[in-house]
Amino acid sequence: MPPGHASSRRKGISAETADQLYEALEPVQQELKRRHIPCLRVMLISLELRDAQPCTFPRYHMPALEIWDRQGKIVAAVTPSVDLSRFYLVVPAEQSKPYVVPAEAPE
Repeated sequence: MPPGHASSRRKGISAETADQLYEALEPVQQELKRRHIPCLRVMLISLELRDAQPCTFPRYHMPALEIWDRQGKIVAAVTPSVDLSRFYLVVPAEQSKPYVVPAEAPE
């Protein structure tokens, strides 16, 4: 996982930050679609259920762009850095550090 990604998954991020990061993935998604590569932007929002109260405030997590193969299996994921200066490309099959891609040249 990219630096900061795991911690943002645990702590969550603000709704505004989540929206900005989600929108930052749009140019990457458009480029992949132009190349006929199946992908989808996703944002995870979680609620915590408790006995004393129905739920706490929603927790927003780092949005991602999932990239699939033709059989529908996720083969890679792209997440933006919180400062929007770069993207992290994680390829689970390689199990290595993520590739770092400058935001100004996502192609």
